[in-house]
Amino acid sequence: MHQLFRLFAITLLFVIGMYSPLSAQARVDWDPRPSFRVGDELRLDLRLKIQGDIRGFSPHQPIDDEGFHLHRRRAGIEGTLFERVTFQIERELRKRGPWRDVYANVEVVEAFEVRAGKFKMPFGLEQTTSTTDLDFVSRTNGSDALTPAREVGVMAHGRLGSRLEYETGLFRNDGENARLTEPAFLLPDEELTERSRSVAARLVATPWGRGGGSRPRIGVALTSSTSPDGLNSLRGRSTYDTVFAPRVYVRGTRLRTGLEGEWNPGALGFRGEFIRVTQERLGQGLGDVDLSDYIGRAWYVSAAWVITGEEKAGGVRPQRSLFQNGFGAIEVASRFEAMGFRSGSTDGPAFTNPRADHVAPNEVRVWTAGVNWYPNRWVRLQGNAVRETFEDPNRTPVPGDSTFWSGVLRMQVVI
Repeated sequence: MHQLFRLFAITLLFVIGMYSPLSAQARVDWDPRPSFRVGDELRLDLRLKIQGDIRGFSPHQPIDDEGFHLHRRRAGIEGTLFERVTFQIERELRKRGPWRDVYANVEVVEAFEVRAGKFKMPFGLEQTTSTTDLDFVSRTNGSDALTPAREVGVMAHGRLGSRLEYETGLFRNDGENARLTEPAFLLPDEELTERSRSVAARLVATPWGRGGGSRPRIGVALTSSTSPDGLNSLRGRSTYDTVFAPRVYVRGTRLRTGLEGEWNPGALGFRGEFIRVTQERLGQGLGDVDLSDYIGRAWYVSAAWVITGEEKAGGVRPQRSLFQNGFGAIEVASRFEAMGFRSGSTDGPAFTNPRADHVAPNEVRVWTAGVNWYPNRWVRLQGNAVRETFEDPNRTPVPGDSTFWSGVLRMQVVI
């Protein structure tokens, strides 16, 4: 990863050196963010994202996220070269902070572009949407647990006419959300041979043609990879960061399938998504027998309304900012979601043992209500109330209780 960053940094410095700020074409813009430009050949935008949260839970429990937490401190550079090459470098501003997006994208023609580096795999409408553009403070539990998120790889993508967009790529592993906790049963000098690269693909249709994001969009997506022998399944975590569906032993193919939809007519916004993941458990039973697949499923539907009348498509931008003859923009939103895990087999009694053929199922259902205030185009204040209900009252943040409330306030600055 560091070698990849060095390559981008050296290339960037070389290009900046070619275009001296003394050039008559060079200029610095501040709208909407600090930007260095040289004609139409070079553009560099400086980006900064800061998010601070105040959280509370009921019933009260000593949970790490309670109280104030500086959730995100991220800085980066975005740029364009010769109107054909775009790139992004982004990192968390904390000790040993991880690199986020580090990639370059080349547009050959509108129907064929190539992206290489570290970026989000093309799976999950909500996961591939930046948190700064979400209607709620957090993504759904399903988007956090079942989608792959970022990975190093290469992807081809483009637009086919006015109605179809495609993305397909090959990636080194299965994404940050699927890190191995037990990298197989290896001897000290033994190499992992079962783990394969991931392939991913997504197709999005806009049946009524382009509309600047205001037309309905429907998409399908899939990923396929191989999980090595070990306690390496995906798992379910709640808003409380409680594991309500622990890992089980898996080996074999992990297949994700997804269906997504989005529509932003005027000041309204609607979203929905369904995700299903199957994980093979070859040779994981007593006597090395095959067990039934371990299955994770999630869905959500959400609606938002900008009550001050601004357009929803492309992000809310206040018509009249605070202290500039206005109060900013106000948005209300609501979301229903569910995520659960179960085994393919339902024969006989269910057990929580990670090698059981019939794994005891568990599911969490969540309702979130939110209010967003945009004082200006750089600042947003969000408030969310969250109600969670668990299927199994013995596997919850407080065993014996099945329903919990939480609240969060967030201040977000994006430049």
